[in-house]
Order: sequence, then structure tokens, then C-alpha cells
Amino acid sequence: MDRMSPERIAEVLNGPLQAILAVNRADKGPLAIPMSYLFEGHRFVMVTSPDTVHGRLMLRHGRGTITVQFEACDGRSVHQWYVIAEGPVRFTEEDPRPFVRRILSKDRGESYADEWTARMGADDDTVAELLPARMSGYEARASLD
Repeated sequence: MDRMSPERIAEVLNGPLQAILAVNRADKGPLAIPMSYLFEGHRFVMVTSPDTVHGRLMLRHGRGTITVQFEACDGRSVHQWYVIAEGPVRFTEEDPRPFVRRILSKDRGESYADEWTARMGADDDTVAELLPARMSGYEARASLD
């Protein structure tokens, strides 16, 4: 696999993909859960509650790792890539509704985002961010032709 440039990383992270957020647990292996996200160049934005298991772990440990992975195979060729980012995580005071709308529009389309955000309460969730201290991405394409 070839190392991706920062520009290529930013390009692939703007697609409709889920990330896996991993946060440390003192008594077990890391907790790894799927999360919808936005990548804003300098941070990953997620909308969740600090009262969830992963939210409490983010508050307790203050660090996390995000992995985003993609693979497509048509029987004759394969294209795959992944990006890993690690760094501090925290909850912000930002209004989560605009982020929810942007995430849902990216992942599921405008009409779905409109319907969901119309039903969303003001205090349903909170904005969390991961600020990458380290980030790397790798990509490969292979063909049988």
C-alpha cells in the first residue's frame, strides 16, 4: 500500500463512510464503536452524548483513535484505503444540530437530514471532536487485467 498525501486523506474522508472510534478502557481492551463523522481538515467531528459508555471514556481518558476504511472489488480489480488518526478528544459547547444535518446529508442525503433534524431536540446530543496529533493513510489499487 502507498502512503496517502494530506490532500488525498482530506478528499477520501469527505465521503459517506462510518469511522470506528476506539477509546481506552482501564479494565479491558479498547472500546471500538462505529461513528458517523465530519472531517474538517483539522478535526473529526462526531455528535454523541457524554453519558454513553464511549462518551464517559472520552471524558475520562481524553484520547482516542479513529479509523476509516474503504474497499471496493469488482471481481477483476480492487481499490482499498484506510486512514488512522489519533489524538485528544473532547466535548465542545457547539450546537450539535448543524453538525447532525451536515453528517446526515453527507451519509444519507438531504431529505433524510431534513426529516431527522426537524425532530431533533435541543439537548439530544453534544459535539465531540478528535484533534489528530498523528494521522496517516494508505491506499492500494490492484487489477487482474
